[in-house]
Amino acid sequence: MRRVENRANMSDAALALANVAYNLAKIPVHVAQRLPGMTILAAEGAAVRARARSLLEARAEDAVDWVLAGRLPDAVARSAIEHQVAERIAAELAEQVDLEIAISAALDSETTERLVQAVLMSPAMQRTIEHVASSPQVRAALTSQSTTLAEEMVSGVRTRAETFDDVAERTVRGWLRRPRPA
Repeated sequence: MRRVENRANMSDAALALANVAYNLAKIPVHVAQRLPGMTILAAEGAAVRARARSLLEARAEDAVDWVLAGRLPDAVARSAIEHQVAERIAAELAEQVDLEIAISAALDSETTERLVQAVLMSPAMQRTIEHVASSPQVRAALTSQSTTLAEEMVSGVRTRAETFDDVAERTVRGWLRRPRPA
């Protein structure tokens, strides 16, 4: 004689729940909203969705961390270099994008202006400017420039003085009616 178990068969219970879900899915939404207990069921569904999302996000973070900790990123980088991926992307961009327009738009951007101002006002930039300004090469260039400027000024003053002297001498000789010596 065969013994009958009193415990529920889980496969049959799952099939029955699937059948209920299928039949409920056939009910129009506006009718299903009025069924008793739908508010509680909706709240439970939202909680299940939130828990599932949180669990999936945690699993995804673990998976990404595991992948990045392994050899894959290094292999991808080596392969990208070997197959000149960056060069091919740059060539494709150069063909597809008008660089002059793109650069002009980038330079006219408020974001670019803010970034440039931030860089110019940064302590690192100030230290760089001080270093460059105090370098022996810049001092030598300024000295050379100053010397050249002074020489140009002296030469200009000398030329003007000679011209003035010639004009004054001609004027006086003209008054005295004396010819200029050869």
